[in-house]
Amino acid sequence: SSGLEVLVRINRPWRLALRDIEASVSEGVTALALPKVPDPGYVCAVSEILEELEVERGLDLGHTRLVVMIETPQAYFQAREIASASSRVVGMTLGQEDFALETGMLPEPEGLFTPAVQIMLAARAAGVLPLGFVGSIAEYRDEEKFRSRIRQARRLGFVGSFCIHPLQVNVLNEEMMPTEGELTRARAIVAAYDEAKGQGRGSIEFEGKMLDEPIVRRATQLLTLAERLQRI
Repeated sequence: SSGLEVLVRINRPWRLALRDIEASVSEGVTALALPKVPDPGYVCAVSEILEELEVERGLDLGHTRLVVMIETPQAYFQAREIASASSRVVGMTLGQEDFALETGMLPEPEGLFTPAVQIMLAARAAGVLPLGFVGSIAEYRDEEKFRSRIRQARRLGFVGSFCIHPLQVNVLNEEMMPTEGELTRARAIVAAYDEAKGQGRGSIEFEGKMLDEPIVRRATQLLTLAERLQRI
């Protein structure tokens, strides 16, 4: 009724997962988060179950989207294939705590940096949303530390994250949303580029620097992201 999209995190193993899937598939649930995804075949199996339930319940095929969680070394090395296993997959994240446990490392930024960034790259390669940040999601009491990690995550290319406590929600929303200054600059870059192209100029300067295609595309992406976030 509030217009917000609902994502349900299901359980594992299969018997628990099946109960959760049966209970969750409905008009009001936008997506399921799949923990401990072992391989692409698991995603395909869940997708087949979802298709049956959507037909039975009169929902559009593909209504229920998926966010996959990479939490084991075995899944880590199949991340791109997992994210590409079904058109239902819209996002992927590293489950920091479980991944650290499975690999024998501590859930600290030093060890999690490379895996987190690799999952971001795999998500980008598969065309799905890269979710997460570098560090432990369990450290929710230290707001400034969490804020710093979300700022870093945005710089690294992540576009969102899960939260485990209400204290994290406002910080996440504030830091993932582009600032007004960033948006003003992005609009100016796009305007300068469009004006130069309209005049047939091949050389485009902005703020004393040459504008090239990647800079313009980054500005356009920022404006698009802001529009999408404002609709949530």
